[in-house]
Amino acid sequence: MLPLRSRHGPRDDLRVLELTRIKRRDAVGLLGSIALTGFGGVGAFAQSATVTMATTPVDSAAEPYYGYDSGIFKAAGIDARLQSGSVNGSAIATAVAAGSLDVGVANIVSIVQAHANHIPFVIIGAGGLYSSRTPSTYLFVPNGSSYKTAADLNGKTIGVNTLRGLPQYGTQAWLDKNGARLDTIKFTEVGPLDMLVALSSGRIDAGAFVEPFATQARAIGRAVGAPFDAIAPAFLITAVFTTLEWARAHRDTVRLLQNAFAKTAAWANKNHAQSGDILMKYAQLKPETLKTMQRTIFAEHLDLSQVQPVIDLTAKYGGITAFPASEVVFQP
Repeated sequence: MLPLRSRHGPRDDLRVLELTRIKRRDAVGLLGSIALTGFGGVGAFAQSATVTMATTPVDSAAEPYYGYDSGIFKAAGIDARLQSGSVNGSAIATAVAAGSLDVGVANIVSIVQAHANHIPFVIIGAGGLYSSRTPSTYLFVPNGSSYKTAADLNGKTIGVNTLRGLPQYGTQAWLDKNGARLDTIKFTEVGPLDMLVALSSGRIDAGAFVEPFATQARAIGRAVGAPFDAIAPAFLITAVFTTLEWARAHRDTVRLLQNAFAKTAAWANKNHAQSGDILMKYAQLKPETLKTMQRTIFAEHLDLSQVQPVIDLTAKYGGITAFPASEVVFQP
């Protein structure tokens, strides 16, 4: 693990910077003892490394659910105290920074932004992998619209589920690559379910939809592109992360986690029916939605070349200073 170096970025518009102003004891109080009451643990096993972890209930971040329910974590020596319930990435990041959670799964851009702004998060495991061979994010325009190209969206409003995150930056990269003028285009943050209504009602001119919402969007809209293809043919969407302090103090546990997540990725890639049942339970998906959505491919090992494109993307459109992926990936 190379030493973390100071980086400067647009500190006033990153929500993750709130972490730098939260003392450890204050964060624990703010979260209401999140590890004990905030989510509701789903079990543990004796005589193994105990790890509290949390993720969001979407396929690209669902490896903790798959590893726990399949028994892979138990077999790998991980006593997983998996926190379940309605939780978002910001709450997970805050809890990991405060020490209320040991590890979390988050969008790579959030981890990169934190690193660039002096928050010592490190990646210890791979997560969901985007592949241009099986796109899982599409830019939709309403049925009946005349928009066909990136340039047709000049002067228009595009909805994304996260501003200053992967959906916005990836869409900007696609627009850039295909001849649009970014200075004329407005981005607005819209929740995935609300975006379906916003697109059909004309409140937005286009929307970047991730699965399973991309499948639902086909009923009301038409895909004009797969924006993440403009980032790289393959790159990590999500990753397993913790603090540098925790990783250094638990090197053996980090190795167990890396082994467990690698086995979970291989299992999930080969067993869509079983992983689908688990995803429906945690994400509350309907069987018909699961049947038609593009499922996530998981990286079976952590590859720096699949992290670097997201760092470079965030530097170009998010205003941070680029850095080598080796800075943020922890090797025990």
